[in-house]
Amino acid sequence: MKRTSCLRCLRPSSVCYCHTLRQINNVWPVSILQHPRESKHAIGTARIAQLSLGACSLQVGECFSLAEAAIDPLQSVLIYPGDDADSLESLSCSSPQTLIFLDASWRKSHRMLMESPQLQALPKIGLQPNSKSRYRIRKSKSAQSLSTLEAIVLALSCLEQDEEKYSPLLESMDWMIEKQIEWMGEAVFKKNYGFDDDAGIDADACTDKAEQKKHP
Repeated sequence: MKRTSCLRCLRPSSVCYCHTLRQINNVWPVSILQHPRESKHAIGTARIAQLSLGACSLQVGECFSLAEAAIDPLQSVLIYPGDDADSLESLSCSSPQTLIFLDASWRKSHRMLMESPQLQALPKIGLQPNSKSRYRIRKSKSAQSLSTLEAIVLALSCLEQDEEKYSPLLESMDWMIEKQIEWMGEAVFKKNYGFDDDAGIDADACTDKAEQKKHP
């Protein structure tokens, strides 16, 4: 018998997380450009942001035109690491702009960027996490790795100087992850995703253990 799924969060009805979601009016709009493969991940975090934030769009594709994505290049910045990326603090005195996030593995996000010249031309902003990821079912070599949702929360919290406002998004993610761990069993979780206190955690957009993504 085929199990039923929630039409909103797309999770099986038994682990639907919609009851954990809180509507939040973000001052800085968020635009998530998602690789097609990420849209198939059951425990991806980008959808939590889409369902929770008042000003958040999510579009799926591999090559993006800013016009087709309804993105104003004069009022947008790309959250992406690089030598040419400015710090988040550089926006502190700016009027709200659209924050663009690529939801993909590192390899695929780089390919998306290379195939989208208009995205390459946008100002880049790098993030500096001050804590480890709470996304506990991916391992990473870097303690700086964040899931897409965590990167969004970090950016909005810093820009609005209100960490508490966006904490409900992380609580929804925590609930989703806990249910996934319960389903797989503690033994399987520790075997596949066990880590020590010095290990970093990678993001939801990992397509497999060999292909991981990070947000700076």
